[in-house]
Amino acid sequence: MAKEDQTLLGTFGMEWWEIAAATEKAQSLLGDDATIRGMNEFTGTCPAADKRRGVAIRGISALLGDAGTASMIYLLQEDPSKLDSWEALLDRVLVHPPCYRDLADWWLFFTALDAATGFQLERCTASKREARLTGHLLEALAAQGKVWSEAIAAPITRTGAVLAISEIDLEIGGGEQSTGGDFGLILDFDGSTVQPGARKQSDERRIVPLIFQAKRYARPTADVSQTNFTRGAQRTILASNSCASAYIFYENLGDATTPFPQLVKPVETVPYATTTDVLEDSLDFATYLLRAATNPVCAPRANSADDALRMIFSKAALSDLSALVVVSSDPGATNRYRSSLSLLKHMLRHHGDEEEHVDQS
Repeated sequence: MAKEDQTLLGTFGMEWWEIAAATEKAQSLLGDDATIRGMNEFTGTCPAADKRRGVAIRGISALLGDAGTASMIYLLQEDPSKLDSWEALLDRVLVHPPCYRDLADWWLFFTALDAATGFQLERCTASKREARLTGHLLEALAAQGKVWSEAIAAPITRTGAVLAISEIDLEIGGGEQSTGGDFGLILDFDGSTVQPGARKQSDERRIVPLIFQAKRYARPTADVSQTNFTRGAQRTILASNSCASAYIFYENLGDATTPFPQLVKPVETVPYATTTDVLEDSLDFATYLLRAATNPVCAPRANSADDALRMIFSKAALSDLSALVVVSSDPGATNRYRSSLSLLKHMLRHHGDEEEHVDQS
């Protein structure tokens, strides 16, 4: 092995001071009073949440680099119960960029955590419709994406990647956007930010399409009985999608002083189209995205931009979503998805795609 390959730069793609600065920023977020308050509201009410989040991320080979695997082993040797401690996993594994096989996943997790905390404590305290809440969440996600990209600007620039979060105009090629709060999100990481020492193949691209159905609720249950006059219960429609589909719950109907964070519940864990306990089998938004990005069992992969859009719109009508967001490391991703969406709309118009009406009662 060449001498330079044995350095931190050759192994992790980062110099030691870049690692230290990024780690310090992540630790600062986790130590912030607002972040602690937001996370404690969830774990204090639902003690099982810590273990659930630990199970969601540990042992995922696509997530951890060698340093991350070693950190997990050290935790296991010290005290096996620490693997169920979200605080320990954050402190010993998730804050450290070298623990991630792909630096884009570190960026994704802390971008989402920062955005979600601000949204939880600043936007969910006043009653709003799902569409406005979703808009606020996606705006926060895009803004924090820029902030956290700056934290690792030097190593990202060296790879030629551009970490960005952009919204694709759903009115491209005609049509109108939904007035609801449901949205699609595509993770498209081209592999350029994978650790140099962890590369296994020439093509490391991951494309992960996701659908979220937004619901407001007052703890502890949410109404999921919404029905489409033509296609039936929306829970059934959501479950039939080709991509990973989930409810995202906004606590915005009750009188809680501190609302829960956005809780994401995979549709397969909601057996009936009636009501559901939002705390049962749910994850916070950041952890859900991290698991989706790194675990193909939980979130099926697409082969291309065209394939990702086909998976999202295999059952959903184009008019069903209020927003479509692309989270990417590829500077050409946004234009590629715009072109693919325009082509998809053209094809659907020729197949008589018609807007359907939903019973909101």
